[in-house]
Amino acid sequence: MAYLRLTDAAIEDLNHIFRRDPSILRIVFTKLLLLEKNPKAGEPLLSDLIGWRKLTVGNRHWRIIWRIQTDVHGEIEIEIAQVWAIGARSDSQIYNEMKERIASVSPSPNATAISEVFALFGEKFGEKFGESTSLVEPKDHPAPPWLLERLEHSAGMRKEQVRGLSVNQAMEIWEDFIRKEKD
Repeated sequence: MAYLRLTDAAIEDLNHIFRRDPSILRIVFTKLLLLEKNPKAGEPLLSDLIGWRKLTVGNRHWRIIWRIQTDVHGEIEIEIAQVWAIGARSDSQIYNEMKERIASVSPSPNATAISEVFALFGEKFGEKFGESTSLVEPKDHPAPPWLLERLEHSAGMRKEQVRGLSVNQAMEIWEDFIRKEKD
């Protein structure tokens, strides 16, 4: 499973699709749920878009373009599939748009969790799409291994005490330890 996020540009694509034909948006949402369960669905892109994937929507006229990022913290692996573009294939228009977006945006643009996107469009449809999403992103990430090691070796905590701490929990403990050392 992956944490699915959409860039601001992809959300704007969804708004455009909604204004054009809300029924297509329902099909796009179905495909986004597929990506949440299987971020490697679809096909890899070639040429200037190596590292990106595409998924066909509906009658093969629409495409969703995304990439998978892996963030490793110790033993926990989190895959984040960032959807960058959703649009009509018409004569490679979406692929040209994608190249322009990559060139003009930072490598890690602002992105919104799929549950929030579903809630936003659910209001437009008068439905609750957000309830159909199976995976909700965690509010806090696991603490990195170096911080857990510091808590063990410098602060004298046992391995069992630090295992599973979030970044915020580990930082609070570390800051308390540093304050006590200064006193």
